[in-house]
Amino acid sequence: MRADPADNEVEVKSVVNVQRGEPIQLNYRLAKGPSGWKIFDINVLGAWLVETYRGTFSTEISKGGIDGLIKKLADRNKELANKPLKAPSK
Repeated sequence: MRADPADNEVEVKSVVNVQRGEPIQLNYRLAKGPSGWKIFDINVLGAWLVETYRGTFSTEISKGGIDGLIKKLADRNKELANKPLKAPSK
């Protein structure tokens, strides 16, 4: 990827090759901040994560503000991190 050094936001386009099936388009939107580049959105097969969850995020923000949304997401991440992974089906 090539970007202008002055850019603060970029999109990185990639393709993930899988053993079975067609390659998967996986793109990232990154923003440059004081501590470097960070991913803020991901596109899998044409669907941007932020757009997909915008309605859910709006509902949570209206209930508890941005802090409430961040807490809800952090709690959900902890919950998922504590679940054991399922073995892949054969």
